[in-house]
This record gives sequence, structure tokens and C-alpha cells, in this order.
Amino acid sequence: MQLNPAQQAAVEHRGSPLLVLAGAGTGKTRVITHRVAALMDEGVPPWRILAVTFTNKAAAEMRARIEKMCEGKVDVSQLWVGTFHSISARILRRHGESVGLSRNFAIYDTDDQTRLMKRVFKELNRDEDQVKPRAILGHLDQLKNRGLTISQVEQLGLEGFMTRLVALLGRRYEELLRAADAADFGDLLVLAVKLLEKAGMEQQPRPGAQLVDVDPVIGLKRRFLHVVVDEYQDTNPVQARLVELLSGRAQLCVVGDDDQAIYGWRGADVSQILGFPDHQPGCELIRLEQNYRSTGHILRCADAIIRRNEGRLGKTLWSELGDGALVTLRACEDEREEARFVVNEILDALNEDIPPEEIAVFYRTHAQSRVIEQQLTDNGMRYAIFGGLGFFERKEIKDTLAYLRLLQNPNSDLDFTRIVNEPARGIGDTTVGRLTALAANRNVSLLTVARSPEEAGVSGAATKRLAGFVAMIDELAARLRAGVPLGQLAAEVLERTGYRDALVHEGSEESEARVENLDEFVGALTDFVQEHPDQTLADYLEQVSLVSDADGGGHGEVRAVRLMTIHSAKGLEFEKVILTGMEEKVFPHSRVIAGEDAAREEGRRLRPEERAQIEEERRLAYVAVTRAKRQLVVTWAKRRRLYNQEFIGTPSRFVRDLPPDSVRGRVPGVIRREAVSVPQGLSLPSAPPRAPAPPAREASWNSDIVYDEGAAAAPARRGPAAVHGDAPALYKGMAVRHRQYGEGTLVGWDGSGSNLKLAINFSGVGVKTILARFCEPL
Repeated sequence: MQLNPAQQAAVEHRGSPLLVLAGAGTGKTRVITHRVAALMDEGVPPWRILAVTFTNKAAAEMRARIEKMCEGKVDVSQLWVGTFHSISARILRRHGESVGLSRNFAIYDTDDQTRLMKRVFKELNRDEDQVKPRAILGHLDQLKNRGLTISQVEQLGLEGFMTRLVALLGRRYEELLRAADAADFGDLLVLAVKLLEKAGMEQQPRPGAQLVDVDPVIGLKRRFLHVVVDEYQDTNPVQARLVELLSGRAQLCVVGDDDQAIYGWRGADVSQILGFPDHQPGCELIRLEQNYRSTGHILRCADAIIRRNEGRLGKTLWSELGDGALVTLRACEDEREEARFVVNEILDALNEDIPPEEIAVFYRTHAQSRVIEQQLTDNGMRYAIFGGLGFFERKEIKDTLAYLRLLQNPNSDLDFTRIVNEPARGIGDTTVGRLTALAANRNVSLLTVARSPEEAGVSGAATKRLAGFVAMIDELAARLRAGVPLGQLAAEVLERTGYRDALVHEGSEESEARVENLDEFVGALTDFVQEHPDQTLADYLEQVSLVSDADGGGHGEVRAVRLMTIHSAKGLEFEKVILTGMEEKVFPHSRVIAGEDAAREEGRRLRPEERAQIEEERRLAYVAVTRAKRQLVVTWAKRRRLYNQEFIGTPSRFVRDLPPDSVRGRVPGVIRREAVSVPQGLSLPSAPPRAPAPPAREASWNSDIVYDEGAAAAPARRGPAAVHGDAPALYKGMAVRHRQYGEGTLVGWDGSGSNLKLAINFSGVGVKTILARFCEPL
């Protein structure tokens, strides 16, 4: 396939910084590989070219494509291609002595970091029940993403318990890392930047010598003639600084899509790509807009969603694949009907010979997958959880199930060992080992010997902790025997054990998702009791075991339907995508909408960070829609039980954005001129006589406003308007949006069809009468 004109221009551009704004499915990897190959064809030595991306898989694919294109022409072994972390590690292996690392330094993974931070907690006598080591590591990682050190944080003199604690524990953590000749993932970037920034600053060359002879890192800063960066919208400040330092004498080309910037929660800063043209003098911007993945209706839906964002550089995707099938909308009564509908859509796709691995079901949060997984299992359909675990395979769910199994079966030693110190309560491996030895000798359960731990050689504080654990299990078991509803019992388990509170106090994005999963689990037990009032906890545990069994699904199947969060879907594509849970407070997420609610209550505008969160949710919706190649199905529920709460479903704003001529099914909240009428006798008072209408002229920005002074005195109308077709009913108090006046409240109406006028009370403006076709119900 030949390059299209925009791709060719991006490959051939030379002489100034270049931003390639690559929309979804527009062939950005093809542009990058062709650009690198073209540079080498022009005689640029491979060792003078640096290509950076985010994942090892993407880097390997990029290198493989370049090698294939240059086979027999250029030796590409000296080409620098890698992730930010691998490039940083390569630099530090060569030159890390000045920042405290030898050539053989160790890189600590997540488990290593946690163990080291636990040692810090012990050394400094800090209680893990008050704040978790992982929470401190999360805060440290956020600092490193911004390129900040512990010393800089201390110099800022910021107040607050957590800030002081992070500084205290973080300093000791860094000391132990350096003493062990080790670095964590965040250090790789921070130390590489530090190394490059200080290069040449501390030494002066002897007469006749070059600075590079004294400090070889100077040579590294001058090494590259061309630097290409993929997925630039996902860079954080320290990554952007690394690129800046390595491209000081290079022609810099960054490739990315501001509309797919969805990782702000982990430190990515979309302003890096939005501000690139302003920060790079002479920057050329080339837009890749021809989409090779999706059909026209899908692309128009994606555009309708994303164009409402203010913070974007702007582009419009188009395709030569034709309009294709209309996007299907489906309103379901609740999450169970939604799950049944999903299964039917999958069956239809399979009957159309779409391979199962080309069918994907998306959801905003992991907790939403439970009902869908259950329905797939009940229908004997295999599924794979992409980028995560099945609902009942997640650690927090397995831990809770272990507590419940131990209440049901006190002899379950496997469950005892899993949760005796989960969450941490100071009962270590040595204590458990002694209990295990005595239990094996007497042929009794671990819970039995834990009632008299002294006989196992356990002494001191450990005996008190075991006594507290056993007493708690006994009390909860008594609640089970007393017939406490299972949902309530699970909630009591999470409360009494401190499991839920430990996650809440951790305060990370991951821990919030785990709390949502726990709340969803409690809700699942509540639903189970309502649906099967004669069944017991043992029945439920048996059912869960069957759901968890590999025969019912799992996440390792190659030929299986894919289930995933939208974040996990980034970079993937499928013949058919089913986008579920499209309601306000589900998607966009409730914690994002909370900022809007607070602003409305306080009568203020959205703060920049609140608007940024909403815009990131909109970009996430755009990513979801643009994963679909030929078929897209969007579902929402009128009622949804999620996180053990009952929600009344309001269709997501992203559903209401969809263009009516590209969808099959009703677009909630869209007023159609021919579809809305008003009952007889519900007209507004007549307006005073008007002057003759002026001659027709070009429409202006406010030409939709009908000035009707009588509207201000219009009595509030009672009862809904009659509705024809699928248009929404009108009612007093209905929330409505107008592009100039913003959000207002409906107080009356007059006319019908294309002449329907709405009397809307806008805060700070008063009542305005506006043609309905220029308003949008909320």
C-alpha cells in the first residue's frame, strides 16, 4: 500500500520540528517506520537516529518493520529504538556513575519496590494500617513523573501529613536504593535526565581538548541528528524533558493524537502535545485524517463526540470504506437485560462468521464485567479478559471469598493462610509456619491450633493478634449461622476485617477500582439472595467456583470473545465492538461528574482540573468508538445496580452527542423538529403585537432566539407534552442547554413541530424563548 499525500509529507519533511497529528487508524506506525527508513536511505547513519515509544511490543514491532524495509541495504543494528525506560537504562548503564549507579545496577520491579518500602516502614516504625507502602510508592512515582526529587519537595515547604510522610519515607527509600546499587522504574527517567542536565557543567576541558573528552555524556547529547517519538500525547513532563535533552541538535519529529490522550491519571500531560507547536519554533504540523480502519458512520459518531472538547488541535477523520452499517443504540431496562442483549449480539456476529477474537465488549470499570461474565458463562460462551483478570480472579474478590469460605468451612487451611494476615495485622510467616507444623502433627485445622497458639511455640504480641483474628472469625461465623443476609454479611466482613478501609486509605486510582469491585461483589451477593431466597452461602460459593473454572471462560483463550476496560482497548481494533454502560455516572465516571455537580451547587465555573477530567473522559469515549472497524453497538440501562447501589440511568452525554443520521435506534435527548408536539390548550400567553419582520438576511450567531417578552410572565406548565415518535416528553423543570446561554430550566412552551418554542429560565439571564430545534435536553 502506497503512502497517501499526508503520510508522504510526514515522511519527507526535513529542516524543522514536525508534529504529526495522527488520528485513530490513520497509519502512524507506517509513517514512523517509513520516515526512519527514508533517513537511512538518504545516508543518515543508523546510530544517529533515535526512535522512542512506550511499550516493548511497539518498539519490537517498529524495529522489525524497519529491518524488513532496509534488508540488504542498511545495517540497522546500531539504530536506537526502544521505550523511554529502556533508552534511559541504556544511558545509565554507560554513564551512570555520576548519579550513583554502576554499570551493573539492578532495576527493581513493583514487588521489589514494595518489599523495600516495607523495610523502610519497619525501620522508621511506621504503621502499615495507617498508610500502605504502595500508597507511598504511588506518591513517589507521581513526583518522579513530574521530574521532582525529595529534596525539591522539602524545599517547597508544603504542609500536610501525607506530604511530610512521603518526604520522610521517600528519602530513606532512595538511600536504600542507592546503597543497593539499584533504581526503580521512575528513577530510570529521573536519573537519566539528571545525568544529561549536569553534563559539562562541572568540568572544563584542558587547553586544546574538547569538552566531550572530559564528559562523554556531552557526546550523547550531540549524538542524534534525528529523533522520532511515538504516542507523544502520553508523555509526562520528565519524558518530555528527556526528549528535549536528547534532541538538542536533532530534527525532532513527534507523532501522536491529542484526542487519544487518556492516561492523565498516571501522569501523562496532554499539554505536551497541545503546546508542541508553540514551544518549537518553525514547527510544521501535518494531520493524518484518512482512516483505514472504520466505516463512515462510526467515524462520524467519533467526531460528534470529540469535537465538543475545547482543548484539542482539531482534525476530522474520513474513510474510503463507505458509510457501512449504522451504529446500533439499545436502551435496556437494567444491567441483566443489557448482558443478555450483549450475548445475543455476540451470537449474531458469530452467525455472520465474525471470528470470536474479532468481537469485543467494552466497559468503563472492571466492576461492570461481573454481570456480563456471568451471562456469557451461563450460555457456555468462552471469553478472554484482555489487560486484566476476570471479576472473580481479582485479588480483592479472592480474598473476600476466602473469608466467606472460612466462615462456611473452618477447616479450610488454604483460606486461613490466604487471609490471616490480609490486610496486614502482624501475623507473619514464622507464626503461620509454627501453626502449620502443630496442625499437621495433630491432624487438625489451622484455625483450631490458632485458638491455643502457645502450644505451637507462638508467644508475645503474635498470640494477642491471633486471638483477635480468631475472635473476629468466630463472631462473623455466628452472624452467618444467625441467618444474616449474605450481602450484609459480606459488607460486615469487609468492615470488621478493615479490608475495605485499607484500600480507601491507600487513595490510589488502582485502590479506588478495587473498592468498586468489592462494592460490586456485595451487590452480587444481595442479588443472589433476592433471586434464590432458598439457597445458602455454600450454594453461592459453588456457583462462583463454576464461574471461575476455566471451562466457563477465563483470560487465556485465543479464539474467544474479548472483554476489557476502554483503557485496555487503546491501540486495538475489532470487527465488532459492543460499548456497554453508557450512562451518566458510569461513563463519564461519577468521580469525574462530581466536579460538575460541585460547580453547579456553588454557582461557579468548572475549575481547569475539573474540565480536564471531563475532557479526558470524552477522549476515552472517542478511543472506544474508534476501535470498531465495521460494527458498533452502544448500550445503556434505565436502571443499574453497580457497586451495591441502585442507579437510575440517564443516557450518557456521549450517547446524546451521536448524530441521528448515523445511528439505528433512538438518540436520547435529541429534539427532532417533526417529532415533538404539545397538547391542546398548553400555549403560552400571546405576545404583544410585533413590528413587521425585517427583510431576510444572513443568519447570525443568535438567529435562533425568538424574542417573546410575554415569556417572562408565562405560567409554569403542568404535565408532560404529548410525544410522537421517539422524541422526549416536555415537562416543567426539564434541564435544557443552549449554545449561548448554557444550561437552563424549562418553564413553558408554545407551538409544535418546527415552530415549537421553549420558555427557558437561564441563571443570571432570566427567561428566554427559543426555538426548540436549537436546544438540547440534558
